[in-house]
Amino acid sequence: MQIRSLVMLSSLAACGGGGDSPAPDAPAAKDIGFNKPTKSLKANMEVSEDSWMEIGAADMACLGTPSTDLATTVEVALSTVVRDFQSDNLVPGAMITAFKDQDIGVPFDTQTADGNAAVTITIPVGTKRFGYKMVDSTSLDTLLLNQKVDPDMATQTEGSIRSVSKSTAQTLPALIGISRTQGTGVLAGALRDCQDRETSNFIATVTTVPARSYDEANANRVNGADTYYFSSSVGLPVRHTQKSAGSEDGLFMIVEIDPAPTAFVQVWGYRDDAALAADNLELIAELQTQSVADTVITGSYEPLRQ
Repeated sequence: MQIRSLVMLSSLAACGGGGDSPAPDAPAAKDIGFNKPTKSLKANMEVSEDSWMEIGAADMACLGTPSTDLATTVEVALSTVVRDFQSDNLVPGAMITAFKDQDIGVPFDTQTADGNAAVTITIPVGTKRFGYKMVDSTSLDTLLLNQKVDPDMATQTEGSIRSVSKSTAQTLPALIGISRTQGTGVLAGALRDCQDRETSNFIATVTTVPARSYDEANANRVNGADTYYFSSSVGLPVRHTQKSAGSEDGLFMIVEIDPAPTAFVQVWGYRDDAALAADNLELIAELQTQSVADTVITGSYEPLRQ
């Protein structure tokens, strides 16, 4: 999906006239897509392709409650198709490695997509969460994290999994006015509420520690991290001036990130209007991962559980 921008600061003002020259104005702070939102979290539904409707307050009732994840009781044969994130084109021949939790170092199956980009992954008994790594010659290495399946069904189908082509990796930054810096990483995802509905009006960043306040998250951002949100009407990222928080499709991407062995992708928001009025901004979702050069790491984000 789950690419970056440098927003240029305005030049210093100069004043003429006699006497001492006044001190230049301080440059405005750079917008890195992590300003407090102006609305509380909302749930949304897609009524037709790229047409979304807000359906009310997001359900945050499960936030902070014990996890309900269940381990698979049977070996699961999960069939899917590999497609490009932007173009929707098939990606035949992609090598897919499935791994436990967020740890690519613990793989449990590796398969190659056929000529129709179809692939079947075997998920072992005892699995709660897992991820995919997708590799092919036309794409950046792409990881998809925090996936789950029905724990009791032996044969299942997932509509598609998405890799990011090299051409897409160049096109998306152009939409927000920048060129991708070779050697940097991308972290991206989609936020959903406790009812698995796409959620809007959140902000996201990536930190070096599991920050527990907005100020702490700001102080511990991974170097270079710059967050962009998507226009739900076109399904593409837009500039900060167009979207300063998550839109109805729940999508975000954090770009130009320096490689880091440990990174915490964090999503923040006001759970309801009362929290907004009280300025009680909360950590809504968090996923520990890493930032890898020239690699896109995407994930599913949901309210943080115990």
